[in-house]
Amino acid sequence: MTIAIDIPQRRTLSAGVRLPGIAVAAVASIGAGAIHAAAAGVHAEHPQLARLFVLCSVFQLGTGLWALVQPRRLAAVALAGVNAIAVGGWLITRIAGVSWIDGLQEREAAQFADASCAILGAIAVGTALAAVLVGWHPGRTQRLFLPGFAAAAIAIPAMLTAGTHVHSHDTSSAASGDGSAHVHSADEAGAPTAAGGDSGGSGAGAGAGATETTAHTHDHGTQTTTPAGGANSTETTVHDHGAGGGDAITTAGGDSSATEPSVHNHGGGSEAPVAANWPRPWDPTKPIDLSGVANVTAEEQARATKLVEDTLLDLPKWADTAAAIADGYTSIGDAGTGSEHYIKLSIIQDDVILDPTQPESLVYTVDGDKRTLAGAMFITSARATDDPSLTSWAGPLMQWHNHGNLCWDRDASGVAKVVGIVDADGKCASGVNTGGANPMVHVWIVPHPCGVFAALEGVGAGQAAVSDDQRVDMCNQQHEHGATPEPAAVPTIAYDPTKPIDLGGVAGVTPEQQAAAENLVAVTVVRLPQWTDYKVAEAAGFHSIGDALTGHEHYINWDWINDDVTLDPDHPESLVYVPQPDGSKLLVSVMYMLPDTVTLDQVPNIGGALMQWHIHDNLCFTTDPVAPRVSGVTTSQGGCPVGQQKFRPAPMIHVWITPNACGPFAALEGVGAGQVLAGQDHLCDHVHGDGLF
Repeated sequence: MTIAIDIPQRRTLSAGVRLPGIAVAAVASIGAGAIHAAAAGVHAEHPQLARLFVLCSVFQLGTGLWALVQPRRLAAVALAGVNAIAVGGWLITRIAGVSWIDGLQEREAAQFADASCAILGAIAVGTALAAVLVGWHPGRTQRLFLPGFAAAAIAIPAMLTAGTHVHSHDTSSAASGDGSAHVHSADEAGAPTAAGGDSGGSGAGAGAGATETTAHTHDHGTQTTTPAGGANSTETTVHDHGAGGGDAITTAGGDSSATEPSVHNHGGGSEAPVAANWPRPWDPTKPIDLSGVANVTAEEQARATKLVEDTLLDLPKWADTAAAIADGYTSIGDAGTGSEHYIKLSIIQDDVILDPTQPESLVYTVDGDKRTLAGAMFITSARATDDPSLTSWAGPLMQWHNHGNLCWDRDASGVAKVVGIVDADGKCASGVNTGGANPMVHVWIVPHPCGVFAALEGVGAGQAAVSDDQRVDMCNQQHEHGATPEPAAVPTIAYDPTKPIDLGGVAGVTPEQQAAAENLVAVTVVRLPQWTDYKVAEAAGFHSIGDALTGHEHYINWDWINDDVTLDPDHPESLVYVPQPDGSKLLVSVMYMLPDTVTLDQVPNIGGALMQWHIHDNLCFTTDPVAPRVSGVTTSQGGCPVGQQKFRPAPMIHVWITPNACGPFAALEGVGAGQVLAGQDHLCDHVHGDGLF
């Protein structure tokens, strides 16, 4: 007798019966797992959070593949459980922070990548539960094309976004007020494609479109950072990333500044700050304190603080210029200013601003052959520097500026370089003027006496929507706006070389000192024009030191420095020209130099407080025996790199035959100001300089 034994057929997707929904749940879980895998790598700064992403990815991918291979109720239960945990965790981080997970202490706003991952997880939960509840049903083989295509359409863009990890810097809206970033605009027609830099940098464009960005909160505990002393050295420190401090330092492109913070009061009446004014000296080893600044909202302060935190964390990956070059950054050739800007042209046209993982420009402090990463320079698309989308981002904490006076050209390799500045008519002697329509702002990761968002000094400060005395990113102000200055003891006259010279009205200057200073200016104005043609000067033995990039080109007669003739316009040691668009040069000043055996405390006191001598003790020159040229600045030890030379400093003073905002004896600004006698501040004679421009 034959006994029939009924052996149940193993149920698979092709056996004529199926669990409705399990295939969709599996595909959705795989998509969510892929997004978590992409996000894990960019959260490496928080190992605990990165490991959670990896675990979540493994379970979502694993249960998804298991359900596809063996579509059983147990697999559906696992799918539902794993993805429910993932979605629940995501919801918690959007409602409140998770104090015990490094990197999730603060609530984050939903962004595209994490929201897409949560949507796929929710789909997996719902369809998996449906499969468990409905059970086995007759049906044809499950077709995976449509659910697979839909999951890929969501997951792939989310993976790309999670992998690049664009920072929104705040859970609230971005500068535009709606969370949008900005698309970098195209360059001007015919202009070289280059973004700009201070003291030799200007933006060719950064952006105006909108994009959602992934918010990221950094919890700064013990970590490796780049200290101010060197970009390649590291130290383990607890970072609160703060303001404060007041040590005088020589910062990117500027002179050694005083330790006293600048005093600004842009508010009025009852809106005066409740704490110290802004800007305040910046020290990244101390707690960030952007509080107490008039007219700054809580949201603006939070965004600015977050930006500083993220910059301190993310920027040191480019501490070595080799890493920056490998990542597509190129120098704009402004190392001679003391700061060198590296620009990444490939991201000028993107849709991201104020993102320390994608800065448009990196700023390095130059010390001979050494480059120390000092900060980032973020650049926006073409707009006014007082555009509300910018001014509302951090309020009075930030001063956006641009560089509308720079001339760009390409070198022999086709790389865009700054080659000079425009003349009084806005024309370039060579190259083209571009980038002035692009606002920019610094964020420093090294100490800076004028604040974490400070501009460079001198020509590097660029142009802003407000006058220099109202800017909150400059170190040379100590004022309260609206205060009424005390009247001068005697009537004063602004210096105008076309009129009789009158340098009266300066306290402490004796009649003899005033007369001596006036006589020196007058004879210089009359006699110096004999050197108007720089070719005449060259024929007499003058040679350019190659500093036309700064906007002022010095010609020096090296044989006349140590002779016995001083303060003589017929026998000057140095002539100062401004390059013109037609290739000519406009004579604007003389620079009288004493022998290099004279020190600053031995200079003749012929003008008293009207005149301030200075030296240049930090410049390196080429070894050309006839016409040495400036090749950079000295190392931290005061020496020059091999193949360069340093000269003994000779005291010098300018006498301008053209109007100057700081009077007839003004030094240049920024690195051009040189060094003055210890204990002195650089002199700016506003009594005879204000109102000329």
